[in-house]
Amino acid sequence: MSSPSRFKMRIYSPRWEHRGLYHFKKTRGGWEFENYRCKGEVDKGGNPLFYKALASDSISYPDHLEVYISSTWEKVDTLNKAQVQNIFDELSEWVSASENDLN
Repeated sequence: MSSPSRFKMRIYSPRWEHRGLYHFKKTRGGWEFENYRCKGEVDKGGNPLFYKALASDSISYPDHLEVYISSTWEKVDTLNKAQVQNIFDELSEWVSASENDLN
């Protein structure tokens, strides 16, 4: 990808009873992360802000989510924007389904 694209995750929050929006844009060492509450640099796996945002929205997430987000970071430069967004969509569904299974 020539210019950094912004990707989104829409994850169900039991606290707010709707899907919240979380944005990721690849940087040299990780991601620029943003949601309605916070914005800042995170590592390739989304630490620490993404997971703090999930916790503040009462969202539980599957084990190894960090590994999948890091793997997505590795693929951004070899896939097109739609393919990367599709990965984020699948991760969003996985987290939302996992959240629903826990409640």
